[in-house]
Parts: sequence; C-alpha cells; structure tokens
Amino acid sequence: MADKSFTIKVEGAKELRRQIKAMEATGLNDELKKANKEAAELVADRAKSATVPVDSGNLKKAIRALGSKTKGQVKAGGARGGTRDYAGIVHYGDPNRGLEPQPFLHEAASDKWKEVREAYESAMNKIARKLSSN
Repeated sequence: MADKSFTIKVEGAKELRRQIKAMEATGLNDELKKANKEAAELVADRAKSATVPVDSGNLKKAIRALGSKTKGQVKAGGARGGTRDYAGIVHYGDPNRGLEPQPFLHEAASDKWKEVREAYESAMNKIARKLSSN
C-alpha cells in the first residue's frame, strides 16, 4: 500500500531546524507543537465531520490529530476499535477485494488547505515576533 501523505516544504528547512534546536531553552518548541497540532486538528475535524465514510463509526472515532515540534499529523486507525488496517483499506482501497479508494484524509486536507496555511502563517509570525524580541 503506497504512502500518499502530503508535505508542506519549507525553504531554508535546514536553517529552520537549527534554529528550532536553539529554541529548546526558550519554550518556543511548545509553540511549534501547538501550531502543528492545531493545524492537524483542522483536518481531523473536517475528516470526522464530513469526509470519513461511516459504517459502524469506529473509523470516525479513530481519527486523531498529533503535533510535535517538527510536524502535525492526522492519523486514522490504530489500536482503538481494531481499525488499524481497516483505515488504510478504506482510504486507499483494495483492488484485490474490489474496494475503491475513499481518500477521506486527503479530501479533508484539501478542503482545509487554506485554513491550515493561514493557521501556520499566523503561528509562524507569532513565533518570529517572539524570536525577534529575545
């Protein structure tokens, strides 16, 4: 099964990572984690409310947003409700079983792209202001 995640590329990422490491003492890493999780929550909430196919509801319950200092992620499936493999099969389909892809996470990300970009822009500007005042 192919991984079809999408990525926001940051020009100057190497320099950004160096500065992120230097920020550990300033507490700004918490700001990055918060920004990444909030952006992921926009997509997760959209997937739960509109794009995930619902049969038993277990897949919907298994969608969650995660954030670290380097990325925001939306995951579906996992240990909850035995949906680990089921989420991938629903999302990517399974031609061997005649199941068409239902890319609910990609659709949610596409639907919320503008809001995610705006949320990141706002968060990064806030972090930049904090950095420049230090």
